[in-house]
Order: sequence, then C-alpha cells, then structure tokens
Amino acid sequence: MRQFETHKQYQLIARAIKVLEQHANSFAIEHNGVEPKLAILAEHLNTSPFHLQRTFTEWAGISPKQFFHCLQKDHARKLISSGKSVLQTTTELGLSSSSKIHHLMLKFEALTPGEIKNKGLNQVFTIGQALSPFGQAFICLTDKGINSLEFESDELTYDVWKREITELYPKATIVESRSKTEPLIATIFDLSNHQTCHLPLHLRGTPFQLQVWQALIHLPLGHLKSYQQIASSIGKPSASRAVGSAIAKNPVAFLIPCHRVIQATGELGQYRWQSERKKALHLWEQGKTAAAINAS
Repeated sequence: MRQFETHKQYQLIARAIKVLEQHANSFAIEHNGVEPKLAILAEHLNTSPFHLQRTFTEWAGISPKQFFHCLQKDHARKLISSGKSVLQTTTELGLSSSSKIHHLMLKFEALTPGEIKNKGLNQVFTIGQALSPFGQAFICLTDKGINSLEFESDELTYDVWKREITELYPKATIVESRSKTEPLIATIFDLSNHQTCHLPLHLRGTPFQLQVWQALIHLPLGHLKSYQQIASSIGKPSASRAVGSAIAKNPVAFLIPCHRVIQATGELGQYRWQSERKKALHLWEQGKTAAAINAS
C-alpha cells in the first residue's frame, strides 16, 4: 500500500513539473517572477492545495515553495549569460553539496570479454519490477551484482526491457523473482539505509563507458557536474561529446547517477528516462540533502 502511495505521489510531481514548464512564461508574467501560488498550481492539477502540499512534504521533505524555487532555478539557467563558471552558477542556484551527505560508493565489476562472448551461457539473470519514488523500476541481477536498473517510460515498458535483456544474453537463464527484486529496489531508494553503500554492480560496457560510469559513481547526492568536467576528471578534457554518449548508455539509473550531469550552460538537459524524471530526481535529492543537513 505504501509503495502504491509513493507511486501516486511521483505521478503528481511529474504532472506538476510538466504544468510549470508549459506555463513557465505565463507564471513569470502573472506573478512578476514570484513563485505561483499553491492554489493556482493545484487548480492546474485538478487537486486541492492541501493535498498538493502534503504530497510534496511526504515525497521529498520539501515544501511547495522550495519546489517552485527549484524549478525556477532550472528555468533561470536558460537565461544566464554572464561569464560566471558552472561551479559559481550552481552554487548561487543552491545546488552545492555537503560533505555530510549520503554518498554512494559502489563495488564496480565489468563483465569479462568471455562472459560477453558467451552471451550469458551458464549464467542466471534474476529480473523483476517494483514501484520506486520515481515510478515503476525494472532491475536485473547476476550472481555478481546489479546488471540493469531502469525506469518505466512511454517507450520502455517492462516487456520491452525484458526483451532487451534477453537479446543481450540469449543463452542465459532468465528468472523472474518478486521476492528478490522488490526488497532490493526498496533498499536502493532508502538513503537512510547504509546497505546501499555495499550494493555491487556487474556491468557490460566498453572500457571508455566503464571509465565514465565509474566517475559518475563518485558524484555525491545533490552535486552536479558538466559533461566537460566529467571528461576532465577521467583525463580526457576534449572528449565531452564521447562522455555524453557513454552517459546516454548508462544501464543503471540512480546508482550510477547520470542525472547529476548537466550542460555547461547550467541547464539540466535531457534524460533517457524522461526529462521530467530528471527534474524530479533533483528535487527529491535536494529535499534529502536539506533533511540530512538539518539532522546533523
């Protein structure tokens, strides 16, 4: 029941993001740059101000006012034309991180060339799906760790995702197990649970892709970097476009936090699991960041 409620909360958050983006200009004009009133947004979403406020608080621990500010910051990035650095810009926009914030440090292991060549022969892949704070999530496990974690979208249904796994590993044994996958997905999105720090990954990718994904793992909660900064961090400062391609093929959402990589202009940019979800991830993480700081 709790998972169902969390799913409904995310659906409302995603709709709110769409509404505010679609009406960003009119909101700014009507309210002279001040965040739209809760009642106005609630009216657009066909819900009550009370329900909307309670949803924000339960979902990410932030108030609707903070939510509005977060979205305005994203909109403001498009208007930035000064010579300030990305670091200065993200700091002024309230996107700086704290050393005390939960930091995912995952064990990282690549599939060997032999494992890839054998197409999953003699391997067991356990798959399943469950609700997360960001909608339905699909997960695939090997005996060495998490191989895939993706969010449902209009294009990516569970059946499509399952077929892609089967095509990648046609000789593997595919086992569906709710008893294994549902608790694991719950653990992944419970940032108060330090077991998350010990979740291993078992990934398939080129050496360059693996290098980029490894760099992403070290991005703390709430911290943002540009593609250029990621390229520089792996010793290839001129490879920002190649870094972008590697990020776009990231097979493990959230744990390899490609949603924390933004454009050099400061805009959030696209996300393979829908741009609204990327914004929602940022809002949720900002709420968790604030909660961690207040608790320290």
